[in-house]
Amino acid sequence: MAAGAFIGEHSFSTTLGAGRPDAQDMAVALDFATGIYAKADNPGSCPVAVKGNTPYRPHYRPRAQDGNFVNILKVRPKAGKDCIDCKLCAEVCPMGSIDGDDVSIVSGVCIKCGACIKKCPVGARYFDDENYLWHKHELEVDFTDIRREPECFV
Repeated sequence: MAAGAFIGEHSFSTTLGAGRPDAQDMAVALDFATGIYAKADNPGSCPVAVKGNTPYRPHYRPRAQDGNFVNILKVRPKAGKDCIDCKLCAEVCPMGSIDGDDVSIVSGVCIKCGACIKKCPVGARYFDDENYLWHKHELEVDFTDIRREPECFV
C-alpha cells in the first residue's frame, strides 16, 4: 500500500541526523499519512513502486584505520566507574543482553543500538573498541553535514 524512509538521529551517534525528525520531516510524515488514508479508501489501488537497487549490494563491512575489514559484531558496551547501578541500561536494551543484577555483564547479542549509552543518566556507559570507534568516526565525518530527505511511496 505504501512505503517510506524517514530520518532520525542515528542510534549510536548524536551528530548523525541530530535534531531529526524536525518540523519539515514531520510535515512530510503528515502528508504521507494523509496519502495512505486516501489510498485506503480505494481498495482497488495498485501496489506501490519503491525505488531500490537489485541485485542488492553486499552487506556493509566496516574498516579499520589501515583500510582492512574488521568484525565489530562482538563489541560490547562497558559500564564505567561512574555507574550508579540504576539498571536503566538493562531496562532499555532491546536485546535483553545487559545483566539486570550486574550491569557490567553483557552476555547476549549487542546490536550496537546505543540505547544503553544514550539513556545512562550519568554517562557511564561507553564503547572502547578501537575499530568500532573508528567506524563511528568515519560515518560522522562522511555524513554529518549531509541532509537527507524523507522518501515516500504511496
